[in-house]
Amino acid sequence: KICWHIYHTIFVRCCLKPYDSLGVQTPRHLKKGCNMQLFKRIRDIITSRLFVTSFLILLQIIALILPFLYLGMRSVYIHAVVGFISTVISLSIANDEKHAPFHTIWIVVLLAAPIAGWPLYVILRHNKQAGQASRRCATVSEHLDKIPFGGFQPDSLYACKHHPFHREMLHLARSCNAPVFTSTITRYFPNGESFFPVYLEKLRTAKKFIFMEYFIINDGYLWQEVKKILTEKCRQGVEVRILYDDIATISKLTRSFRRELRNMGVQVYPFNPYRAAVDSFMNYRDHRKITVIDGVIGFTGGINLADEYINKIERFGYWKDAGLMLEGSAVQALTHTFLKSWGFVVKEDPMPQKYLIDKPQNADSLVQPFCDSPAGKVRAGRDTYSSLINGAQRYVWITAPYLILENEMLNALCLAATSGVDVRIITPHIADKWYVHAVTRSNYRALIKAGVKVYEYKPGFVHAKLIVADDAAAMVATTNFDYRSFYALFENGVMVYGRDVIAQIKSDLTETMQQSMPYTMEMCQHTSRFRRSMRKLLRIFSPFL
Repeated sequence: KICWHIYHTIFVRCCLKPYDSLGVQTPRHLKKGCNMQLFKRIRDIITSRLFVTSFLILLQIIALILPFLYLGMRSVYIHAVVGFISTVISLSIANDEKHAPFHTIWIVVLLAAPIAGWPLYVILRHNKQAGQASRRCATVSEHLDKIPFGGFQPDSLYACKHHPFHREMLHLARSCNAPVFTSTITRYFPNGESFFPVYLEKLRTAKKFIFMEYFIINDGYLWQEVKKILTEKCRQGVEVRILYDDIATISKLTRSFRRELRNMGVQVYPFNPYRAAVDSFMNYRDHRKITVIDGVIGFTGGINLADEYINKIERFGYWKDAGLMLEGSAVQALTHTFLKSWGFVVKEDPMPQKYLIDKPQNADSLVQPFCDSPAGKVRAGRDTYSSLINGAQRYVWITAPYLILENEMLNALCLAATSGVDVRIITPHIADKWYVHAVTRSNYRALIKAGVKVYEYKPGFVHAKLIVADDAAAMVATTNFDYRSFYALFENGVMVYGRDVIAQIKSDLTETMQQSMPYTMEMCQHTSRFRRSMRKLLRIFSPFL
């Protein structure tokens, strides 16, 4: 009866509200149609791969935990032993540098629910399948890193030696196999609308191959336009490879998506497919956005292949994003990054020599593409953000859709501001996830108190991941300012050191700030106690957001 009452109140009355408001008896065929739509929607949800797979994973977790719960409740001694084990694991976690950002949440889980907590920790943090996948990913990366693909080490390139951010260049080059490139034309796009026409134009020029790696591909106007070009290119004999993240697209793409593309001649694979198995590696997702055309033109940035990114549809107000096009020698690095992902997913030798093409262009800017992997020991995205913040002498401006900060990053931003550096951060005013936005706002008070200028973009949602410092360095990346991007996602970015591109990015951020609302300490103080309490609670779980 309760379920029927909820159904009738929420669905039937909402669907048939116009008739009720007019005092007209609802037509019987509309009632029947409303019922059929609801039942069809419920059927589609229950039979979807996302629901079925998640349900099977939940059953596995319950089956693994139930024996410990049963035994623990029946024996005081077993309960004491399990509690002791949970305490020991908590102490080991506190001294484990590798999983430092996740210490608090795991310690809370283990001590609050020791019987269910420690089996869950052992399953999720030390899963054998995850270890095998991580090792395979590392093996592919090590194999490809041994193959030279051009570029210069910063200490051997004269133009780098006296650069203000020479140390940052050197760190990326040595820790991430990310050489610095010259002879590369860079073009910055301040939004999806300016990005999309150029993207299509360059796709049409492909003669040999097209590589695409994206977090989200969603069927719509943008994808249909891209697919038309890919269809024609396949007929011309152009090799087309596509990687997309399985979980990010699981509710967006139809079951026939891969079949249709493969019938066209496209080699297409999902990254880390979502399957009914308890596997902590399932948390590692491919958040990269890369397109490589013939090895000489490359695109990256925050723009996925979906209509909201070019504002063809509206989801959270105006979608503010950014993209970057490379043309020349540095495209080899984007090709190299794609081939790492391809070798991991397809489990075959990607034959990089065939695709790493050096075609220099007449340009004097310095470009340093890099990639980041949760399977590696280096956190390139986090370290680059940190280096630019700590190395800035005059100003550092940032756009961040999510501002979920580690203590070290929060301290770095506050220290830079109190040292006289002009620190500015632009975040969305219209949030896509209310709980993430709540954690973002929970950092405002400490930042503003230290002198950081915080802006919220009023027209909509800022998805661009940008940082620019001292008119000397800027980064256009896929990496968000949050734990997941730093520790659990495959990311990529490009450091640019050319004055023209940096001026364009700075101008774009200046214009974005003019459309944004400055957040003040008075606004922070007028936040209700309930909201402040909720934000503090959500901060505990911020590593999982």
